[in-house]
Amino acid sequence: MTIQDLLIAPIFLLILYGIAYSRKAKLTNPLTKKYYFRALHLRFFGCVAFACVYQFYYGGGDTFNFFHDSAIIWNSFWDRFDIGLQIILDKPGTFNPSTQSYTQYLYFYVDKHSMVVIKLSALLGFLTYHTYLANAFIFAFIGFTGVWAMYRAMVDMYPSLYKKIAFACFMMPSAFFWGSGLMKDTLIVSALGWAFYAFYFAFIKRQKMLKNIFILIVALWLMKEVKIYVAMCFLPAAATWLLLEYRNKIRIALIRILILPIVLLASVPVGYIAVSKLTEGTRFSFEEIGQTTKTNTEWNAISGSASYSLGEYDGTIGSVISKFPAAVTVSLFQPFLWQVRNPLMLLASLQATFILLLTLQTFLKTGFFKFFKILFSKPFLVFCLIFTLILAFGTGVGSGNYGSLDRYRIPFIPFYIMLLLALQYFAKNQKRKAQFA
Repeated sequence: MTIQDLLIAPIFLLILYGIAYSRKAKLTNPLTKKYYFRALHLRFFGCVAFACVYQFYYGGGDTFNFFHDSAIIWNSFWDRFDIGLQIILDKPGTFNPSTQSYTQYLYFYVDKHSMVVIKLSALLGFLTYHTYLANAFIFAFIGFTGVWAMYRAMVDMYPSLYKKIAFACFMMPSAFFWGSGLMKDTLIVSALGWAFYAFYFAFIKRQKMLKNIFILIVALWLMKEVKIYVAMCFLPAAATWLLLEYRNKIRIALIRILILPIVLLASVPVGYIAVSKLTEGTRFSFEEIGQTTKTNTEWNAISGSASYSLGEYDGTIGSVISKFPAAVTVSLFQPFLWQVRNPLMLLASLQATFILLLTLQTFLKTGFFKFFKILFSKPFLVFCLIFTLILAFGTGVGSGNYGSLDRYRIPFIPFYIMLLLALQYFAKNQKRKAQFA
């Protein structure tokens, strides 16, 4: 960040607030309107905090490397517009003699997922005079739109839970810190929020189907381009949700009970086919995922005191699956307080401790059997559980250190918190009805 940031960023902050204000009436209702700007404030605060931590605590990192690469592309436009446009249009890693004088200096040129962030940041430079903080504010605003779309869909389902949903979507520190910077995480949070919103209104509510299916396709494409594994987790969970919704429309209770195992089993091949098509030819395909996980874990674990280990991998899918319980535990509930080694780990640990206590509280308030009875009566909560477990498993085995883990798990945090708070709410309501029966 430079002095230019201090001059230009406030202007864009005002512009973004102006855009948000102009859309508030359309995007809120009497229940949600008081959270609209609170959520946006948190995103912009997280954006500034994220930038300061990377500049003054880490002294650099991926976000500044992304910005470095985007600056090279932005400058290439001013040297020769056609060269800059060619870099934008070329596939990452393409050897092109006409652009090599620029692309040879790009840190992430061979990484197509990172290049999405870099190209977008370069194009935003035409608006922001390519200043870091102004670009980051726009990224934070993009992230906010997806999170707000997620919140609107959840409140549409359960309007009486609007306060609890706001807490789940907006208030968790890692979500608004890691999900508000000039990073892939911000784009994936936005894409996930829009995918969830569009899926719900297109296939569950069956409203404005063409528009929402288009939004869903665009969101899934962005997820595929940025972090394909999030889409891999979303699709099977969404397929299960949809199948359970149709199962619940059957009026005869016995048939509903008998069809539940069939629905759950059917969701497996449906999810498998969808994920296979989505990941075909990538390092996250079913043929490659075992070796990819082994490689990622070994690479990410090189982080000193912040590393953790789930045991040995041999590169097969079987060795990855065997780590399921440990991986889910580390993703949801670690680092524990006694594992803290630095200030950021302390914040992550406090959040993980809160989630652990909330999980225990939910089981105590609902009871083990009622927990699952309520869960399977609410298809959306089944979606939350499946999405959380799959993504928690994937991030747990694929990370290897708590720093990257705290970023990787932010997509499932709102859904898991929502699951726990909703279960407590419905259990309390059932108890109250039983008292007055």
